[in-house]
Amino acid sequence: MITLNKHVKWRKDNKKILICDCKRLIDLKLNLEEINFMNRLQKGICERDLSKEEMLLINDFKKLKLLSKLSLRRLKKDELIKSFKILDTEINKRPRDNKFLIEKYSKFPQFFIGLFLDKEIIGVIFGFPREDYLLISEIAVDSKFKNRGFGKKLVNMFEAVAKGKYNQINVGARDDAINFYLSLNYNPILLIQYKKNDYPISDFKRFNILNKKEDKNNYIILEIKAKEVSKNFLKRLRKKYPRAHIQYIFTKKIC
Repeated sequence: MITLNKHVKWRKDNKKILICDCKRLIDLKLNLEEINFMNRLQKGICERDLSKEEMLLINDFKKLKLLSKLSLRRLKKDELIKSFKILDTEINKRPRDNKFLIEKYSKFPQFFIGLFLDKEIIGVIFGFPREDYLLISEIAVDSKFKNRGFGKKLVNMFEAVAKGKYNQINVGARDDAINFYLSLNYNPILLIQYKKNDYPISDFKRFNILNKKEDKNNYIILEIKAKEVSKNFLKRLRKKYPRAHIQYIFTKKIC
């Protein structure tokens, strides 16, 4: 795949598409009819999928050195160590430390995938098997490349590696990722975890409880049918049950 390099910015005005290589101070203009092409190029495209007219534009972009190679592949161990910087920068309060991830990588390296712009790691997705499903444990894209569809490419690659080996993928979504997983056809379940003595089970009788269990640390874990899926709903629940951990778990069948 190819995409715009990290120094290239573009926007549209009333009459033209304005493109700038901010590092080399190169400017050019395109007709507004090319807006779809620019949107696709920004997200990463394969040259074989381009029309003859689009290939003429790509050749011009190549001459001006406006493009970079975009690729997805399994991370090598030294690349895994480097990728932790993205997690540290983009994820607040990481749930799993580097030592844990290195251990999982040693057993399941196929589920540790990087997104590269030329040779630079700009996104990662990690995962490993748990019980009867495959977990997406971490996913992050460098904030300089947000809103370019790169997170979707990482999930699609993860699913492709898992297909035929696992029947289901689960992921615990951060609040700001709710719409992202909905857009990828993942199904939400509301997860509520709390210390057994903090709340009586009757406090949750209004919910449609799909599964209830108690772990060895005396935590009650409720899986609840999600009738409402939004950050505002989570906010209301957390205010009502401040001693509980509440989030959405998203699942997808891939068999």
